[in-house]
Amino acid sequence: MITHYKEYYWKNGKPYGRQIVDPSSIQSFRIIVDPYFKRFSLEKYARGKFEKIIYDSVLLDFRHLTPLHQTAWQKEVIEESEQEQHCILRNQDDRAILVEKTIFMNQRCQVCCLYSIHGLLLSFHQIFYQDWGHPFNGVVFFDTERNPVMIKKYAFDPETDAFSSLLSEEWDMSQKPVIPSELIHNKHLEPFSFTRLLKFKMSHKFEGKFAF
Repeated sequence: MITHYKEYYWKNGKPYGRQIVDPSSIQSFRIIVDPYFKRFSLEKYARGKFEKIIYDSVLLDFRHLTPLHQTAWQKEVIEESEQEQHCILRNQDDRAILVEKTIFMNQRCQVCCLYSIHGLLLSFHQIFYQDWGHPFNGVVFFDTERNPVMIKKYAFDPETDAFSSLLSEEWDMSQKPVIPSELIHNKHLEPFSFTRLLKFKMSHKFEGKFAF
């Protein structure tokens, strides 16, 4: 029988459970791992009943996003405007594997959502700016439950209005960082639809790139 946990955290791109609870608890999480530790899944339950999949490494392996496993992906822009940019990410075999949606505010990148090529939300990373009232300048990588997976902190260059040197990169979330929940992005996290994007573009007659 697989253990149910009250909560979980991320470390080096892998989920870890914390505090074993009864499966009939109001809310619990299960971590499923194959015998060879190649595939990790994270499931959410409500009173013992399956609610949803939070993470499946088959669709996006967070371990491959760490500095030791950086993967070179190619990015292909399929649509862009002043507010949003949509891209397809391809692996070394030129296979389309992910969709990336970036949202801009005041000409700054605010949030970037990663979807499976089928349109399922897999994760998102949010950019924080101290002059917007955020606790630091940097990027936080979140899972679909808005739990942090990784944090990067940067120095900020006011002349270019952009991040400059990397100050720190943290992949151990066992001590959950203090990020006020009201600051964590909770919009635009719906599934991605190529059909809806195509209809939206045709109805608005955007001038941006759109490749099919």
